[in-house]
Amino acid sequence: MSSTSSTSMAGSLSPSGISFSGLGSGLDINSIVTQLVNAQGQPQQQLLNNQQDALNTTLSALGQLKSGLSGVQSAVDALSNIDTYRTRTVTIGNTALLNATASPGTAQGVYQVEVDQLATAQKQVSAGYASATSTVGSGALTFTTGSGSFTVNVAATDSLSTIQSNINAASGNTGVQASIINVDNGSGGTVSKLVFTATQTGSANAITVTAADSDGNNTDAIGLSALASNNLTQVAAAQDAIIKVDGQQVTSSSNTVSSVVTGLTMNLTQAQPGVTTTMTVGTDNSPLTTALQNLVTQYNAYQKTYSSLTSYDPSTNVAGPLLGDATASSTNSALRSIFGNNINTGSTTVQNLADIGLQIDQNGVMSLDTTKLNSALQADPSAVRSLLTGSGTGFVSQVDKQLNPFLQFGGTFDSRTQSINSQLSSIAQQQSDLTLNLQQYQKTLLNQFTAMDSYVAQMNQSLSFLSKLN
Repeated sequence: MSSTSSTSMAGSLSPSGISFSGLGSGLDINSIVTQLVNAQGQPQQQLLNNQQDALNTTLSALGQLKSGLSGVQSAVDALSNIDTYRTRTVTIGNTALLNATASPGTAQGVYQVEVDQLATAQKQVSAGYASATSTVGSGALTFTTGSGSFTVNVAATDSLSTIQSNINAASGNTGVQASIINVDNGSGGTVSKLVFTATQTGSANAITVTAADSDGNNTDAIGLSALASNNLTQVAAAQDAIIKVDGQQVTSSSNTVSSVVTGLTMNLTQAQPGVTTTMTVGTDNSPLTTALQNLVTQYNAYQKTYSSLTSYDPSTNVAGPLLGDATASSTNSALRSIFGNNINTGSTTVQNLADIGLQIDQNGVMSLDTTKLNSALQADPSAVRSLLTGSGTGFVSQVDKQLNPFLQFGGTFDSRTQSINSQLSSIAQQQSDLTLNLQQYQKTLLNQFTAMDSYVAQMNQSLSFLSKLN
């Protein structure tokens, strides 16, 4: 006997990978065994493969359908966001004076606004020094602002630049920004000046600088006391913003005013005393329009997926993987039925989705008529909101009621998926069992053919001996 490596089905199933050919009988035992094992195993293996492919195709199709339906449900659930119906627009007649924003739910209305004065931050500048490296004197400077006070110690060797840096880095400094400007001295040269600017606008945030001068005089213009407030020049005063809203005066330390109308923030940009502009707070319908457009997109994508999975092409006799599937037809029927339902909104003009411009044509394609939607929102916005989000009866509630049994954890899709995966596991086990059985069958056949070949060899030897006697 000789051994060869087999590439046949039987050889691949053999634990040893050894094949045999018959010397006594002259038969190709390996080929015979391979053909017998294949004949025994291939029909069963093909059946299992076909079942596995069909189940995997169904599993994938159900996943696609579930994903499409989940997209629709998410788009529908987004309609229940309360801010979708409470977003506001603010229109300003004279945008040179101010701009404004309103948070969701801000009271709608029209206001007359006058900007008499902008809030400004105080700015004070020192006398001129030869350069930024010039020394000033020694002692301590105390800065008092609306946010508190802090002290900066000054050494005799500290330059103007060093004093500036120490002020800005001082612990507790939340209200003063120090800087140095280099300007003309009027004689063809330049001087350096130390500038103190309040970091916040408003009269309450004015800066007061006091000096503890080492020369003993805290108020003169010599030494460190030269940087005290009484020796500084005020470039800009600390002042509050003053506006009138419907003739009523409002004072604010900031040019951002949010205390007049709850939810409304005005940003003042220019003062024009005596000039009045109109500010209108209204409803912004764009979030609802966007949400409904997203629903249209998700629904049409789902319908395209559904049609592909459940279609049948008579010209090719090819059927979609979910043609006739109960889960697919049930979910689609449930969803389609909701879009045609009338809902009690208390209105005679807004009772179904078509009344707000949301409709499905004969081909199952959804569209949104924004003109119709805006007309419904202008005529009866509360009815539109009730139609979509009414407790228990609104569109959102109805969709969730129909789709949750299918999409929720442990729902129909999960159950179907679990069942298919269980069947796939069973098929995998059957394939494993089949492989073991075929290996045993192959081993049995090899043993039988080997015994037969040995017997034939013995007979051939006996015949040869008898023939020599004659």
